Amino acid sequence: MKKDLEITFATIKNKFKDRSFTVQQLHEALSTKEPKLLRTTLGWRLYSLKASGKIESLARGRYAQTRHHPFELKLDSDLNKISRKIRKQFPYASFCAWPSSFLNQFTIHQPSVSFYLIEVEKEAMESVFSFLQEHHKNVFLNPTKKEIDLYLLNRPKSIIVKTLIQRSPMFTDPLHGNQIPKLEKILVDLLADPDIFFIYQGTELENIWRECFRKYAVNRSTLYNYAKRRLVLEKVHKLVRKLESQTNKERQ
Repeated sequence: MKKDLEITFATIKNKFKDRSFTVQQLHEALSTKEPKLLRTTLGWRLYSLKASGKIESLARGRYAQTRHHPFELKLDSDLNKISRKIRKQFPYASFCAWPSSFLNQFTIHQPSVSFYLIEVEKEAMESVFSFLQEHHKNVFLNPTKKEIDLYLLNRPKSIIVKTLIQRSPMFTDPLHGNQIPKLEKILVDLLADPDIFFIYQGTELENIWRECFRKYAVNRSTLYNYAKRRLVLEKVHKLVRKLESQTNKERQ
């Protein structure tokens, strides 16, 4: 299967380059090497290539190579130090860290508040929370929207400690060794945790999703699998369909 995907993607790159293509055009391009290739088989290959972010759908039955930037999320020096302290104190605890300010580049209005997210596996969460309280001010454990309204909005560099969902999509920063959430996780969490991310709801949430899809290659399989675990799969499907419809209209 992997070799078949490599052949298919190589054909797309060599035959179509920067041009879009239809399923029929790709099927014809592959016919020399694979004269018995079924359309259903090709459909599964296209689905896999799209899920991995290598190609994107422009309209029904029309595709193109993805032209997106690789996802990057760098922690500032303060958050790097916090993460390093947690790793040293809790070497076996699974956690990830990221700043809410990452989202501001995609919003229409700049929020007046930002905070650090420290997501920790359930068994170690309260221990990490207590540890951070000893060394930092404004540390909150799974705050409600009311608590955020009362205590976080006017305080700089607040830290929110929350539960890390099992099998959350994350990657390791090769420079500092920190665990950082993948883009798919961040996008889903915005939907799944509206109380914590209440300043990024409504039109701002749609704008964040739209701009992230435009800038980065979003892995649909990762997105949908995590959304299913967070019980927001239907909401994610609905939002993706809405954004795709808007994109298709813009391209017409």
